[in-house]
Amino acid sequence: GFPEELCVNDVNYIMKSVYNKWDSNKFFNYADNFYLDRKSKIKTFSTGMKMKLEIAIALSHEARLLVLDEVTNGLDPSARMEILDMLLEFIQAEDRAVLLSSHIIGDLEKICDYITFIHKGEIIFSENKDDLLEKYAVINADTDRIRELDEKAVIALDKKSFSSSALVYRNLIPDSFETEKTTIEDIMLYYLKRGEKQ
Repeated sequence: GFPEELCVNDVNYIMKSVYNKWDSNKFFNYADNFYLDRKSKIKTFSTGMKMKLEIAIALSHEARLLVLDEVTNGLDPSARMEILDMLLEFIQAEDRAVLLSSHIIGDLEKICDYITFIHKGEIIFSENKDDLLEKYAVINADTDRIRELDEKAVIALDKKSFSSSALVYRNLIPDSFETEKTTIEDIMLYYLKRGEKQ
C-alpha cells in the first residue's frame, strides 16, 4: 500500500529509487492498459484499480517470484480474469513463479501447478494440481453401497437422506461404481468432512 495522496507518477518516482531494475516504461504501459490516470490520487481509485496498481508495480522490476495474498479478493469478474491472465503470462518464463494465497478456489485451479491446502494451521495436502484431479473422484450412491467399498478407498462421506456422496481414491474403486470428475474445491470440502466419515 501507498499513501493515498500519491498518484501513479509519484509511485514511479519512488520505485525508481527502490529497485535497481525498475522499468518506468513497462510500469506506465501497465498503468495505461489498466486505465490508471497518472495524475489521479490513489484515494480516488476503486479496490480493483488499487490492486492493478500493485500488480503493475510487481511486474515492473524484473521480479522472479511474486508472493500474493488474496490478489483477486473484492474484484469484479472482469478485473479478476484480467489479473489472472497477467499472472499466467508472467509464469510462462521458466525462471519465474507465483506463490498465491487465496480463498477463491477457481483462481487456484486456473493458474496454479501445485496446490497446498492449509486448514487450522495444518497442511492437509500439498500436491501437483493435475495429480490431485487424477487421484480423486466423487461417487454418488446409496450410503450402504458406498460402505461396500474398501475403507481405504473412501476419504470422506457426505450422508444425505436419499442418496450420499463420497470422495474416493479413483484407483481403489471397482469398475461397477460410476465415478464423477472432481474439482479442487470438491476435494477441499470433502477433506473438511473427513471427521464425519463412519
